[in-house]
Amino acid sequence: MSPQHSRDTVPDLPDDLRQRCLAIRAIISDVDGVLTNGQLWLSERGYELKAFHVRDGMGCLLWKKAGYRLGLLSKRRSVVVEQRAREMGVDQVIQGVGPKWPAVESVLNMWGLSRYELCYVGDDLPDISVLQQVGLGVAVADAAWDVRTAAHYVTTAPGGWGALREVIELVLRTQRLWSTLLDSYLAEERGNAGSDRKNCAVITASHIF
Repeated sequence: MSPQHSRDTVPDLPDDLRQRCLAIRAIISDVDGVLTNGQLWLSERGYELKAFHVRDGMGCLLWKKAGYRLGLLSKRRSVVVEQRAREMGVDQVIQGVGPKWPAVESVLNMWGLSRYELCYVGDDLPDISVLQQVGLGVAVADAAWDVRTAAHYVTTAPGGWGALREVIELVLRTQRLWSTLLDSYLAEERGNAGSDRKNCAVITASHIF
């Protein structure tokens, strides 16, 4: 096996899960409890704070490089989520929804995708209706027991600690796209390193003189 294929191999993956991963063209993720650890921090003035994991953002960058769709779905409304979504290159942010499946179905119609081409990641009871409908339903490691039971795959990472990144790598490695995307990203970084050094030199010189 070539080095590239070895990086794209997910060992001991059941055939049913492999087939589900191969069909995926989009991910929609819950926010609280998946991108965060589920805790809500409220200031004295009522401002809501959330902590996100940087590795999820890096994974989303490679997911978008693959040409795939990405969405976030939450029953709550938060300006912080909109800001993080922009940073992650999210295509669709749906907040303040009631039942989640109708909202997901609407996005799929907008994207022109079938439910079998969608991976959904959740952690709590409102997510079950979606997990049972899509091609790949994923629960984070610390999801509610009923959610983990309903999912096709349970991450090793808990919510807020890179669970979405784990899902992205699972799908892209199974589709043997991870190595190509990673090599492309690293090549871009090496190309940018030279210009960054030049900029640093100019800045340093301006401070000296």
